[in-house]
Amino acid sequence: MGKLEQDEVGRCSFIDVLEEAVLVKRPVSIELRDGTTFIDHVTDVTTESGQDFAVFRSHSRVPVRDIAAATRAEPPRRPEPPDPRR
Repeated sequence: MGKLEQDEVGRCSFIDVLEEAVLVKRPVSIELRDGTTFIDHVTDVTTESGQDFAVFRSHSRVPVRDIAAATRAEPPRRPEPPDPRR
């Protein structure tokens, strides 16, 4: 998944992507409209009083309207072992 911008795909499609992230249990990179970024797992997408929220494992829940974009977070790369021939 490349960078998915909410303003380009629309709110409903963007929520579908967040809900898929819950199902596949993969971390996502989140970019908020204020420029803040973080990587976390989405654990739920809820609606309260007509407002949608993304619930994260390690961060506070965030109103979906405050999320500008989401990207699949790549797993950390393991350092390659030293080449024994060197």
